[in-house]
Amino acid sequence: MRIELSNEYLSAKLDRINRILDKQPAMYRHRRKDKQFIRYKQDGKFHEIHPASAKYEEAEKRFCYVENLKKLQKQLETVVRVRSNLKIRTDIKHTLTYDDYVKLVPHTTKDADHPYSHKQFYMRSRFEVTMAGVLDSLNLEYKYEPTFSINGYLVSPDFVVYIPEFNCCIIIECEGVTDELNYVNKNGYKLAEYLYSDLIMGMTLIVLKGTRTHMPSPELMRNEVVSAINLLASYCLLDES
Repeated sequence: MRIELSNEYLSAKLDRINRILDKQPAMYRHRRKDKQFIRYKQDGKFHEIHPASAKYEEAEKRFCYVENLKKLQKQLETVVRVRSNLKIRTDIKHTLTYDDYVKLVPHTTKDADHPYSHKQFYMRSRFEVTMAGVLDSLNLEYKYEPTFSINGYLVSPDFVVYIPEFNCCIIIECEGVTDELNYVNKNGYKLAEYLYSDLIMGMTLIVLKGTRTHMPSPELMRNEVVSAINLLASYCLLDES
């Protein structure tokens, strides 16, 4: 059965988009005498940025970013209404926040003959490539195999997924050879450190198991991620009704 993102999470997502758009100046594409430029209003004044300007590329990226947010805003408004009585808890100390996430450097391997690749990443298994595709399909921001210290212990999770609505990260481990005892023992220490650092299994920590001949289906992977996000929303939001 396909699990869908909860109204609580979608409400938080829409609320975040609304807050971002409220801070953005109104931007438009204009054309004059066959020349296209970007026009925006800020501090009560209209400004124009032309293609010859050094600022045009940055303005174009900002314009596209805002337009994409507006499209997503309209999509969400058709399926969910933001509940004004939902507020994010401030008493939760997350293991990884945005400040931690931006410092993470994803692992990259340069190997033209590598059998498993996804976008600019060369991954270790088909399991991981499939998971990356699942995260992309959910429009989630993630980093692949960054190395960082947790309780003084260096770890390299398969994926660190940032959830901006709650300023926290979900760690995903694709345990691909759980039919080999040495592999299980080696990874047991890492999982213990995760749990000791207050990551919560099934919410901020997802561990998916496979063997050399079998891996979870993409649908199961998606359900695990969606369930974790839904649980995170329930955990982080306060209903003050």
